[in-house]
This record gives sequence, structure tokens and C-alpha cells, in this order.
Amino acid sequence: MTEQPELSILNPMHSAAKEVGAIHWRAPLFDPSGYAEEARHFLLALDERGITLSAESIRWSDRKSALRASDESRLLRMAGTAPRPGAVLVNHIFPPHFVRRGDASINVGRTMFETDRLPESWVSCCNEMDQIWVPSEFNRETFARAGVRREKLVVVPGAINLEGYDPKLQPMEIEGARGFNFLSVFDWSLRKGWDVLLRAFVEEFSPDEDVALIIKTHSSLGYGMDTIEQEIVQFIGRTLGKEMDRTPEIILQDTNLPAHRMPSLYRAADCFVLPTRGEGWGRPYMEAMAMGLPTIGTNWSGNTAFMNAENSYLINCELVDVPEPGWREAATFRGHRWAEPDSTHLRILMRRIFSGRDSANHKGRAAREDIGKRFSYDRVSSIITETISAAAERTLAAA
Repeated sequence: MTEQPELSILNPMHSAAKEVGAIHWRAPLFDPSGYAEEARHFLLALDERGITLSAESIRWSDRKSALRASDESRLLRMAGTAPRPGAVLVNHIFPPHFVRRGDASINVGRTMFETDRLPESWVSCCNEMDQIWVPSEFNRETFARAGVRREKLVVVPGAINLEGYDPKLQPMEIEGARGFNFLSVFDWSLRKGWDVLLRAFVEEFSPDEDVALIIKTHSSLGYGMDTIEQEIVQFIGRTLGKEMDRTPEIILQDTNLPAHRMPSLYRAADCFVLPTRGEGWGRPYMEAMAMGLPTIGTNWSGNTAFMNAENSYLINCELVDVPEPGWREAATFRGHRWAEPDSTHLRILMRRIFSGRDSANHKGRAAREDIGKRFSYDRVSSIITETISAAAERTLAAA
């Protein structure tokens, strides 16, 4: 397996993490968003390490994630704890919502972005922080090019606990599932490449093949499932020129599953696929790989921090200007560039996995092992504590 680059300026494997003071974490803790899910894993990982924690739950939407009772109890305990004077403050949210506190020992912003640059308003917000924690080298470079001071940027990857991702779990029952099932999990937006996914699946497979595409989706843009279904029908009919009753099986899932039940959904699939146009990190990829699923993703942006040719299947792509439909969905993307996945190459990869399941499953098992080694709670919490310790040492040296 190709040796992976270090994920941080620090290597937590060289020594045990040093003692750090208290940490106060501001995040949309109970939201079903990717930011919230990542924040929860960070806090649970640090809690297992015995770090003194307090948290502030930012309300980001009217939706609430259904959590495992034990995890929710731990997070509520943190949210009910007042921050200690001198605690490290971590703002885990979009930079315009960062706050800086004079009594914090270090003011940190944890954020990410999915295109080749940042919204202009983000740069000054980031530079007001002592440190900016980004999930990958991809964002270290995009933030620096945008004008965030490079010395403030630290790579802190996402964390995952493999204990919850058991490949021997009972698979979730999916109505309409076939002998082979592709799965995709995403927020319904053009950035996620739903159009590329549908084109590749419908053009590669015929309705008489024993295959289905399961799409687990929701819409942060406010689209109801009826609207999403209509958009699918119109795309297949008007753009692809096909009738729905003459296409392979497409199954929509919109249930707000508790996070601890997601592994059983992954277990119901034979391959995970998401032809994204850009990711800050790409947590569904990571979760699918943790379940040992053969995983297809775009060869660009944050997900390449943990996806490579040895552990996954990477789609060829080219950088293009974000088109008008894309920046109309997300105004901050206007004038930016993102990846355009090659749908023909995606067809090849999907067919390869469908036809060569033993080889694909071997790669899936390698992915699970790799994810477990590199992004465990212990490893990532070590990166965080070592990062804080190094910052404290530099502050003392400068005093």
C-alpha cells in the first residue's frame, strides 16, 4: 500500500499526547448536518481521552439528529457545563459565525470548504483566529491561496469509531432492493453530482439486470421528496431520453435515520458511490469504507485525504467553473471552480465492481483497515491535544 502523507504538522504517534487544559467547543451539536456529526465525534473522542470539556450548542436548523442515548447524554453533559477560564475555544462552524473570547487561551476556528477557493468574507474571519483547523491538505492549500495566513492553518482530520461499524451487522431491509445494490448518501444538490450518478447508472445498466441504486437523501435547500422525485423523473426523461419504466431500479430513502443505525443501511449495500463535485471531507465515504464497502468517489478535494487507489475507486475528473445552476443553489460558489466527474469513467467503475465482486470486496476490507488505523478516536484526539500543546509552548516561548 502506498505510504500516506502525515495528516498534521505534528505526528501523534511519536509520543503520548501531552496534558492540555480545558476545551470549550461551539458547534451545531444536535443538528443532522455534516458539521454537527464531525463535532460530535471530536467531542466523544476527546471525552474518552479524559479531556475537560464544555460545549455550546449552536442552533443551525429546525431539524434534530436522532442520536444514541448514551452519546446524547454525554453531549448534553458537556453542553450543560460552563467553560473554564482559559479554556481553548473551538468554533466549529462557518467562519462568519466565529467568536473570539479574550479569556480563551487559544481561539480556534474549525471549518472547511468544497471548491478551489473561499468566499471573500471568510478570509478575514479566519485570520482573526489564532488557529484554523482544516480537515485536509486540500483545504490547507485552498485557504492559504485565498489569503488565510498559512502559519494559522493546521490539518486536523475527521475521526471515526469503528466499534459502531461492524460488517457483520444485520442489513437494513430495503423495499425493492436487488441482488446487487449501489448506495449513495448525500444532501440533494448539484455539488453532490446526483445528475452524474443517475446518468452513469441509467446508461450503464439495463432494467433486466439484478441491480438497484439506493439514494438516501434529504435537502438542506428545502426541497420535499416529491420535488426530488419529480427532478429525477424529468432528468431521466428530458435529459437522458429514457422512460422510468425502462430503467434499472432506483430507490429513494428519506428517513431521518439515527446515526447509530446508518451502519445497517451501509450493510444493505454492495458498493457506495458518490460522484461529488467537491467535498470539505466527505463523511459518508468514510463511513462506507469503515463498513468495508467498495467505495467510488471523485479524485479531487477533501475526500482524497483518505481515499486512494489502494483502498477505493477514484473517478477521473476535470476542474471547471461552477455553472449558474450550481451557484444559484449556493451563492458562495459564484466565480469558483469545482470538479466535473467523468460519467463514462464512473460507468466503467460501477460495472467493474458489479462484475468483479470478490476483488472489490477485498479492496473494501483494505479500506476498513486503513480508516481504522488512520482516523481512530485515539489517533485524532492525539492530533488535537498535540496541536494545542504545541500552540501553548509557542505562546510561552514568545512571552
